[in-house]
Amino acid sequence: MFILKSEYTIHEGPIYALGIADHIAFTGSSDKTVKSIDLNTGNLLPFTVRSEASPISLLSIHAELLAIGYLTGEFYLINPNTRKVLFEYHFTGDGVFSLCVLNSSTIAIGLGSGSMGMLDFAAYEWLYLEQLSSDKIRAMVFQTTTHNLYLASKSGEIVVFNTEKFIIQERWHAHDGGVNCLLLASSNQLVSGGKDGHVTVWKAQERIKSIPAHRGVIYGIIEVGEFLISCSRDKSIKVWEMESLKPFQKITFHQQSVNQVVQQNAHSFVTASDDHRIAHWIYAE
Repeated sequence: MFILKSEYTIHEGPIYALGIADHIAFTGSSDKTVKSIDLNTGNLLPFTVRSEASPISLLSIHAELLAIGYLTGEFYLINPNTRKVLFEYHFTGDGVFSLCVLNSSTIAIGLGSGSMGMLDFAAYEWLYLEQLSSDKIRAMVFQTTTHNLYLASKSGEIVVFNTEKFIIQERWHAHDGGVNCLLLASSNQLVSGGKDGHVTVWKAQERIKSIPAHRGVIYGIIEVGEFLISCSRDKSIKVWEMESLKPFQKITFHQQSVNQVVQQNAHSFVTASDDHRIAHWIYAE
């Protein structure tokens, strides 16, 4: 079972964004701040980014590089240790909803318009910026062996984009109302979660299995050890056996929508919610 190790209330509003680097958790809230916590000690770190807009996406690329995306289209690369802004860009009239590392020097950026950008963060040069979907790109996962980037769209589609050839390989309708999250499991299967509350496993465009996992929008799916973990607008966190998708545990800790779930390691994960709380969960035999 997964048990609560610790909980934190460091924001004055709902938490929309969450990123983890080893034992450091970065959080972004509607209170227009990004803050960080040491998960080992429970201490709030002396790192705060204040802005005029809400941060809605965070990605810790490595210990000295944090990517932050905002609802109003601002995008920043920051060194969290020195607090120095290394790169900034403004996507006019857009929002930065998803971030994904492709390799040691490239990050993909998913936008509210359905466009996707690829940035060389070593040279600070754009490699690609085009519209790939008709609606918001909510999540992305990358398959290194095929160089395929899978994009989850609010349109309900999953789009597969090859980052070497710069072409769309395939696309298909996956969830009514929108696809909100994606996971490329260790089994190499693609798993998606949607507005319809279903968790679905795919082999290319073939639906292998699909279960009604939640009574609300599924906002996040991760793999921790031999379990799949999902979080939802229905306030719950659910743990599933990875291969069978049989229910293993239901966690009803958060009092409002659970907006983010991020793996820390093979035994633990962190959640963030509209209830202003961050929770650190660990597996206990």
